[in-house]
Amino acid sequence: MKAAILPLVALFGAVAVSGAAHAQCATVDPVIVPQLRVDPLDAGGPAELVQPFVLTFRRAGVGADPVTVHYQLVDEDSSVLSRVGRSQGPTLEWQSQESARQIGAFRGEGYALLRSGVAVLGENEQAAQRTINLRLTNLRDDLAAGVYREQFTVRYWCGEADMSLPYEAQGVVAVSVAVPNVISASISGASARGEIDFMDFSARSRTLQISVRSTGPYRVSARSLSGGALVRDGATGSADPADRVSYRTTIDNQPLSLGDAGLAPQRRAGLAGRKMTLQVEVEDTSAKRAGAYADTLLLTLSPVN
Repeated sequence: MKAAILPLVALFGAVAVSGAAHAQCATVDPVIVPQLRVDPLDAGGPAELVQPFVLTFRRAGVGADPVTVHYQLVDEDSSVLSRVGRSQGPTLEWQSQESARQIGAFRGEGYALLRSGVAVLGENEQAAQRTINLRLTNLRDDLAAGVYREQFTVRYWCGEADMSLPYEAQGVVAVSVAVPNVISASISGASARGEIDFMDFSARSRTLQISVRSTGPYRVSARSLSGGALVRDGATGSADPADRVSYRTTIDNQPLSLGDAGLAPQRRAGLAGRKMTLQVEVEDTSAKRAGAYADTLLLTLSPVN
């Protein structure tokens, strides 16, 4: 029988072993940044706000050799502009004081090593601190009233950043920004006072424009200094109907009672603002005494919280 000779095939291989992976060299202390307040209606306010805070890195383990830490602050839910909140919130930048470099990054992008800060723990040094500037840059945007909150991640590398995998401290920097509910209003877009002149009462209805800007909803109320009537000059205090011209008021065709109730809450006007039409309609004046009639109507626009 012819023997079948099977060649013996020897297989060899080697797995290249890289240097030992870096052990976690540091931990990061959580930080609550002092709350910032932004008033978009304050035209005379600063163009941006800067809030410094301290980020502390602590040595992990028992080693005493110097340790270099490269770090970034990561926005978990934004991809173009870093915001406090998911959308339409205050935009921010992160800047380390040791350089003018931006140290912010996004979850969806590659490790942007050019945007990183550096902290060094010297020999036998247990902690290193770095001052970070949080900069709010869109103070003139149309931000709605409310409190915007977010927690940001610190991503950091031990040793050379291009030689090791990053570590992450999730939600280690907590930021909140308060936008108050504020309002500004003017009559006919120019001042806080206006006049409606009925002249000889040939037209019983007249209107006036009110310009409103607000960061949140607001309420409109009105009060008459003469009890809801135009009073004949010289007849102050008279209860005679012939000396008083009653009237009714509406704003944007909504009846406006003269008292504490006012209108139902109005929607946020925003920075672009809106115009509201105040209409005053007087009663028939054919039975009134001759003379000049007047009243002062006080309008109050107040934020609704």
